[in-house]
Parts: sequence; C-alpha cells; structure tokens
Amino acid sequence: MTTPGLLLLPTQEALVQRLQHIASYSEQLLVICGGNGSGKSTLTAALASELDDYNSALIICPQHADSAEIRRKILVQLISAPIFDDERPLMDTVLRIQSSLKKPLHIIIDDADFLPKDIWAECILLSQIYCAGKPVAVTMTVTPSFWQTLVADLTDDTRAKLLPVTIESLSVAERDGLYQSLLLRSRQTPFIPREIIHKQLEKQQGTPAEVVKLLALALEEPQTDKTPWRFATKLSITVFVISICVAIGFVVSTLLPQPIATSPQPTLTVEEAIERESAHQYLIEFADNTLNKYFSLRGLTRAEFGDNYPPMLLVESQKVVGSLVVDNNDLTFSNELPANNYTDVKVSSSIKGLSFEGELTKVKIKAADKPSDIVERDNKQLVKVQGFTLQLASVNDKSSLTPILAKLAQESQVFIMSNKQRYILFLGDFDDLAAANSKAKMLQKKYGLAEPWVRKWADLNDYKRQD
Repeated sequence: MTTPGLLLLPTQEALVQRLQHIASYSEQLLVICGGNGSGKSTLTAALASELDDYNSALIICPQHADSAEIRRKILVQLISAPIFDDERPLMDTVLRIQSSLKKPLHIIIDDADFLPKDIWAECILLSQIYCAGKPVAVTMTVTPSFWQTLVADLTDDTRAKLLPVTIESLSVAERDGLYQSLLLRSRQTPFIPREIIHKQLEKQQGTPAEVVKLLALALEEPQTDKTPWRFATKLSITVFVISICVAIGFVVSTLLPQPIATSPQPTLTVEEAIERESAHQYLIEFADNTLNKYFSLRGLTRAEFGDNYPPMLLVESQKVVGSLVVDNNDLTFSNELPANNYTDVKVSSSIKGLSFEGELTKVKIKAADKPSDIVERDNKQLVKVQGFTLQLASVNDKSSLTPILAKLAQESQVFIMSNKQRYILFLGDFDDLAAANSKAKMLQKKYGLAEPWVRKWADLNDYKRQD
C-alpha cells in the first residue's frame, strides 16, 4: 500500500496498517513513541489519509496551548456544523451529538507532549465510549522520555487503558533505499561518493531524519577554502608595513641630533639641602635690599621721560640709591666739539656692583638762535611779553639736554633758559597760539617727542637766557 504524496518505507507501511487495525477494534488509547526525527508525523499523516470510513481529526499540538483551543481544533473537524462549548469536556460534547453521527470517530494528536493534562484525561475517557457502533479511536505521538514520565503518574487501571507502540529503527537497507529514493526525487548529483555515503548510513541510529540530513550534506557544493591564501596575504602586507615603519624610524633617528648626555643630579643629604635653601634665600634678600631702590628710581625716570630718556639723566638717578654711594670722580663726560663740528657723547659710571656705559651717534651741533625780538638786559632777563614759544624739556643738569639738542640740530630758534636751578629748553617764537600748536604737532610727529608745552612769553620774565 502506498499513500499518495507520502514516501513510506516497507516497515512504515506495515506500521500504518497495524495502527489502523488497532484503532478499529481496540478500546485503548494508542500512543506512538519515537524520538525526534523517527517519522512520527509522517506516520500520523499516513494514518489520517487512510481513514475514509471515519470522521477523523488530525491536529498538531502547539506549545503553551490551553484546553479550550485544543477542544476547538478537534471539534471543528469532527462536526460539519459545529455548535458547541469549548469549555465543556470533549466527552460531554461527543455524547450530545452521538446519535447524529453516522461514522465512527478517530482523533489523532501529534506532539502530544505539549497537551494539557486535562485533555489527556478527557481523551482517555473518550476512548471508552462508542460512536456509530465502534469505539472512539484516539491516537497520540510522544517522545520516549515523556512517555516514561506520563506512565509514572498514572494508576494501574488508567495505565491499562493506554497502548504504547514504539517506532523501530530503520535497517541499513531501508536507510540506503530512503537515501536513493530521496536522491532520485531531488534530481541532483551528490558530491560525496556512494561508498562514503554507505559507511555513514551504517553509523547512523536508523531515523529518517538522519538520512535526510546526510542527503542534504551530499548535495551541498563544497566551497573552496581560501582562508590560507587570505591569511598569507594579510600576513605579508602586515610584515611589509612593519618593515617600512621600522626603516622610517631608523632614518629619522639617524637624522635627528643625538641628545646631549647629562650627568644625573647628585643626591643631596638633608643638611646639604637645608644649606642650599638658606644660601638661595640669602641671595634673594641681598638682591632685594641692594637693587630694589635702584630699579624703583630707574622706573620712575623711564615713566617721566619715556624710552628715549637721556643717558646722563640715568646716571644722575644712579648717584644715590639707598645705601649705594656713587663717587663723582667715577663719572666722566665728553662734551668737546671735534674739528668736524660733530660730537660723541660718552657716559660711563661705576657703581658698586653695577656699571653703565652709553655712546650716542655723532650728530652735528648748531648754536641755538635767539628769538629775533627777545631783548636782554645786562642780567640776561627776558623782557618780551607778546607771543608764544614751546617748552620741550626741563632738567637739573644742563648737559642732559644734549641728546634732545642733537635731534633738533636742523631746527632754528632753539635756546636754553634757566629758572630756579633748572634748565629749560625752548623752541620757536610764534605770534599766535595756532601757529605754536601746529609746530608742536609737527615736532611730535617728526622727532617722536613728548607733547611740547605752549608757553606765553609774558610768563617767562623770570627766566634767564643761557649761552
């Protein structure tokens, strides 16, 4: 007997006939036991296709299904126009419609391992009643491990109502026949020789699933292993890159100057460290006491005269600085005019621990012109009262005006006056204030001088002209 659409081996066909016979005459619930891949689902499908004289229902029990869902799946296949309550036990519903059924009933449940326990109890009771002159047949498939657990929980009377049927392993000949049949249906050429396939079939446990898996492996095209080549390529590239980096590092280290070897700092004892710190502190205090006043006075001089202050003025500020005493004999000035009417201004000083020496560029010195309308008395006191002039500088030492005079060598009407032991440098004689301011701006821009002071001649009556 060959079931349409299914490929059954001889032992499987014989088992289907046996199951059909038991279902027709036995009042026991039929339990088919077999491991995963042993062909339980194939057998139940073949059995259901042979039950033309029965009202049959075939369901595959899903995981985590409740009892109402299982009842509903069974009853919708047994009753053509079902009107039922899926909350009531199966036996109550079957007894209610028993008189209207013309064929016996056969219920097949695959993967009954997931079946709720109350449905198991209902199916056991259902197998004890008759319908259309024959007992209601119930067939279930389980794994051997579940069957052992189930039997341990049942009483002897209940266990007697169950009939287990174990699926036997396929023989080597059946395994080979199944392999060849499946290979013929696939219409493909295997990549594994037949001898190797036969040896693998002999090592199997005899389930159809193992044969199907072996066929899939034989039909799978072997892939060329390119891993060694890829690994070798990557390794070569890595070695090459590392070699380049090492070469570049060597060249750079060769071109760079060698570091100067420095001797390590000697380790000082506690006493030596204390002595060094004391000496350092003494030097700081000595410098503060000795030089602080000097730099303070020097800063004031810079603030008053700017960066272009005369060197002679700096020497004047260095004569007395706190405890520093300057010997006037150490100060030398050279103001003599050489034959070429040019002069060198040299300033030098020797102060305890300090020295200063400066030299100005040779410049041509011109005699200061007197204002044309300045009238001098015998004591050289000014009597002009009209007009304006520009005061450029005021110093205690007349020689300090030498640098400014050198800058103004090209200017006319430059003259020196004295008042109260100070020497004042003036420039120009202007009739109005606007002319004086214009000249003042020109001097600032041309010589970089500080802003001149515009003075009235009337305010300078007490000033005396200096030759």
